Amino acid sequence: MRTMSHPLYAAAITLALFGPTELATAQAPAPATTRSYVQVIRLKPDMVTEWMDLQKNEVIPAQKKAGVTSRVTLATAVGNSFEYILITPFASWASMDGEAPLTRALGAAGAAALNAKLRKCIMTQTSFLTSRQDDLSLPADALVWRTTVRRALPGKMQEYLAFYKAEVLPAMQKAKADGKIAGFVLATRGVGALSREFTSSTLYNKFADLDGPNPLAAVVGQDAATAIGARSDLLTTTAQTYVRRRVADLSF
Repeated sequence: MRTMSHPLYAAAITLALFGPTELATAQAPAPATTRSYVQVIRLKPDMVTEWMDLQKNEVIPAQKKAGVTSRVTLATAVGNSFEYILITPFASWASMDGEAPLTRALGAAGAAALNAKLRKCIMTQTSFLTSRQDDLSLPADALVWRTTVRRALPGKMQEYLAFYKAEVLPAMQKAKADGKIAGFVLATRGVGALSREFTSSTLYNKFADLDGPNPLAAVVGQDAATAIGARSDLLTTTAQTYVRRRVADLSF
């Protein structure tokens, strides 16, 4: 951003235009986020085992060799059958200017051969970017992810995030401290997804934990949880809820 040549003159103009309160708000740092690249893959039913073997024995070693620092693989347990979610870090758009990880690790010919084997297993595939809201999340390497996809009403995304921080986050933090959940993640979706779409994922260490009460209701009581849900519905619409299982040997 360009500034006036004299710093004192520039500061005086800024204060005259905005005032000290507005200036402090304008200069407040944006909340930290962790951006990821997400692939949603639906496999041919008779090719699931072959795809998993390729991931374990060829794709993951190549990704590690290429410098991919982490990967989460989720298998859909309740939702779309034969669906897998791959989540890897996305540092910047500049990272897409170079060679893809498989090409860096295996060379062009090796990557092409591996991709050909993978394509035989895949029915459909899509991808999008997502930004985990770090100040609203407590991530964990948990077995079970219960994920609700929601969409903020026009102009309501920031209002929803503020509402979540004030009313939902403290209850979820207590639910984790009490051992009712393993963690939770709130993430907004970007390029490749619908505008204003985001996900809230409650993480559990085992499927049996899903038989317990809603963690929000368990902490604040059913009446208060119902009221919080009603306020959420004024800001968002609910698309769908999935239950997924983290695949340990396809994650690192």
